[in-house]
Amino acid sequence: MANQPGNPDMNQPFFDPPEKNTIRDMLTISWILSLIFGIILLLTGLISLGITAIVGVVDIVVFYECREIIKLTDQRQLSAAKEKTLIWMIVGLIFGFIIVGIFMIIAYVKFDDLMRAYQNPSRQQV
Repeated sequence: MANQPGNPDMNQPFFDPPEKNTIRDMLTISWILSLIFGIILLLTGLISLGITAIVGVVDIVVFYECREIIKLTDQRQLSAAKEKTLIWMIVGLIFGFIIVGIFMIIAYVKFDDLMRAYQNPSRQQV
């Protein structure tokens, strides 16, 4: 029973709730899709000298911000990560062919569950 989450022994590893993995997965999918859409839109915009190049640049910015949100989540700065997710979720919905924003919505909703799991460690399951 030494590896139980509620154990005060600090030398034992801490088990993260499954919500954290869900958030990481959804943000990773958003991260990959925003990079793909960004490159495609940037290239088509440069070839056609169109506005899609601007949208491609915004998608690349969403790509970088998803990495930052994942880092904040890993560092357990959950409220900062949730706030940042809200901003880039809206941008992803507008510029990321909606699918990027949908994955970020799922991650945003899961932040509440993750915050509750960290506040009440006795409910975590190994």
